[in-house]
Amino acid sequence: HKAKGNDAFKNKNYTEAIASYSKAIELEPTGTGAGALYSNRAASYSALGQHEKALLDGDSCVSCRPDWLKGYYRKGIALDALGRIDEAVKAFQDALKYEAGNQEITSKIQALNEAIKKRNDTATPNRVSDPEEARKLGNSLFGQGKYDGASAYYSRAIDLYGSSSCPEKASCYCNRAACHQQTHNYQAVIADCTAALAIDANHAKALIRRAIAYEGNEKWKLALEDYNAVNRLTPGLSNVSQGIVRCQRAINY
Repeated sequence: HKAKGNDAFKNKNYTEAIASYSKAIELEPTGTGAGALYSNRAASYSALGQHEKALLDGDSCVSCRPDWLKGYYRKGIALDALGRIDEAVKAFQDALKYEAGNQEITSKIQALNEAIKKRNDTATPNRVSDPEEARKLGNSLFGQGKYDGASAYYSRAIDLYGSSSCPEKASCYCNRAACHQQTHNYQAVIADCTAALAIDANHAKALIRRAIAYEGNEKWKLALEDYNAVNRLTPGLSNVSQGIVRCQRAINY
């Protein structure tokens, strides 16, 4: 079946190739051989413009062969075609870990980074009507160190989520708090983390960021409460353990 699929792919008979690869996958759904089959089927789906299916096969390829660049590469191609360019960069960067210096992948990353920069430089929050898009733009700008811009997009996303209490909205509050953290605006950090925690009381990142902000304002007991709460949720985090020690010292000083 695999050989039939390869022949069909070479002849650009992508539908036929997909059928052959699918039969081969049924016989070998996991393992190294399956990884190659998922990669080839992903390439066939991409050629037909069925990028969501190509992305799923890219994920399956990575599951079968996590130390092979092809799965990450297929994901990158599919994500780029779907317009999810920030995620595409990440996928291509993952691919490079397994073949450093691959020129084709390096070129794709450079082109995508230019596209991201252009998008970020020209976009404005009030033109974005989808909260997920606003959140992604915020994440992208945060990654570039543009904290004011990122904060504006997180604010836009929060507005667009409206009265929803979804986890993504909590993440936007928490991410906006991270922007405030960069400028040591501790009161704003506390307010945003508290809003995130109102949606998800076990949001570990929000608890940690609020604890750090309480420390910044020398509110040691409140900081200690948050650190202890995180420690109950995810025991053993070194930064949390260090925070607990700092707060206990300050309280007992």
